[in-house]
Amino acid sequence: MVSYVIPNLANACRILSLVSESEQGLSLTELEQRLSVPRTTTFRILQTLCQQQLLEKQGKRYQVGASLFKMSFNLVSSSKLSRQALPYLQKLALSTGMTAQLSLPHAEGALIIEVCDSPNPLRIAARPGTIAHFNCSAAGKVFLAFLHFDALLLLAEQGLFKSMTAQSLAEPDELKLELQRILGRGYATDDQEYHQDVRCLAAPIRDERGAVVAAITVTAPSSIFARNQFADVAQKVKKAAIDIGLTVYRPQLAANQK
Repeated sequence: MVSYVIPNLANACRILSLVSESEQGLSLTELEQRLSVPRTTTFRILQTLCQQQLLEKQGKRYQVGASLFKMSFNLVSSSKLSRQALPYLQKLALSTGMTAQLSLPHAEGALIIEVCDSPNPLRIAARPGTIAHFNCSAAGKVFLAFLHFDALLLLAEQGLFKSMTAQSLAEPDELKLELQRILGRGYATDDQEYHQDVRCLAAPIRDERGAVVAAITVTAPSSIFARNQFADVAQKVKKAAIDIGLTVYRPQLAANQK
């Protein structure tokens, strides 16, 4: 049977695990002994991990680095956000009759982390773990407008803008006009731009500093979600986004408002 394991990558993972479990950190000698790997190989892996800031060297000992701390923080934060946002997603799905989704910014678009299905039998929605394109998804356009407005040309050069339907906006100039409208009204729409006969609307979720950290979206077939409903639905979605932001990032203020 063919093995697809990369030995030094596996050793790097073992090093990260060992160091993260040690309060005082571990030395090169200690890691070499625990791994039963040649000293030069262990040293090279450690140098690479330090260069990527996954580890850092304090004297003769290696400890968890800034990048690994950030990964851990992001994992805990997204789990907390998903858990505390779920009641608001459920309420939004019931009040709109549409599927509600929670998304996080991702290097290639919007990463869906939570979905609450529509109570209606006719429902459409991507599942958790899906990455929706920046330019033709409502959540993706929220992140473009509020986080990447000045990087449209760079993202276009990286091939991140996709034409999924005839309605998709894939050119930076036309996207810029759309993003200006999003910034002005505080929400984004996907008007059959990702899938034909499907409409979506998304609003940004902000943390305690006012920075956009997530987006909440409703999705429904165009036969159910007409354009003339955008304004009314947007008010419900924006209210849910504000409530989630307060509950997760400013709980004291949220408690005082109840």
